[in-house]
Amino acid sequence: MPPAIKTLIIEDENSAVNRLKKELLLLPNATFEIIEIIDSISEVVAWLKRDDETDLIFMDIHLVDGLGFEIFNQVEVQCPVIFTTAYDEYALQAFKVNSIDYLLKPINPEELKTAIDRFLEQKGHADEENYIDQIKQLALEFRPKTYRSSFLVSFRQKMMMIDIHEVAYMYVKERGVFLKKKDGLEYVIEFFLDDLEKQLDPSLFYRANRQFLVSRSSIKEIEPYFNGRLILAVKPEAHTSIIVSKEKATYFKRWADY
Repeated sequence: MPPAIKTLIIEDENSAVNRLKKELLLLPNATFEIIEIIDSISEVVAWLKRDDETDLIFMDIHLVDGLGFEIFNQVEVQCPVIFTTAYDEYALQAFKVNSIDYLLKPINPEELKTAIDRFLEQKGHADEENYIDQIKQLALEFRPKTYRSSFLVSFRQKMMMIDIHEVAYMYVKERGVFLKKKDGLEYVIEFFLDDLEKQLDPSLFYRANRQFLVSRSSIKEIEPYFNGRLILAVKPEAHTSIIVSKEKATYFKRWADY
């Protein structure tokens, strides 16, 4: 039996660490020795400066003190990295033009097995200089974003501010876009949902379909629907059914579970 893969986990959520450790134990094609679990950039940099035994790193992108990519600007990383991320499906396009592995949280066992198979196949053959250059380029793609924190809306010949956490959902109706608050009040807003989707934090809001952009906190129930689709029950109740397509259902469940 080949020696255990000495593995460093860089992650700031205990639940994610426990899930990853559990899935690694179940893999049939390799054994792992978890040599350390670290949750901050500063501690990782210090560790890597004195470590020369790590075979593989699992690295969360978003850590307690910044983006994991910053590590590569402060210390030379000598081993392959598999990134773990909860970023939305559009941000993940950045990875697809590179040869770097990533896993979307919550980690899917089959995707983990595929990543480890690729690691074992490529072990000792990576173009290290090119690999690090790719990671630094990804750091630019994943630089911190500033998301919308409020809306300024017209109300009875005046204007008022609505905090983003007061928003239940936004929807299209009769060629207009409406914002509905959690208290049931609603307002016309001068935006397209496509633009709002880019302006809002993807961890807080989900584009359910062409008509609805919903807040995580407004979703009460999720029910199976015909042909693999899902139907969302929200509060306050929407004027029509909010249906998630079969194509988006898998990603929605991952988003809802994280």
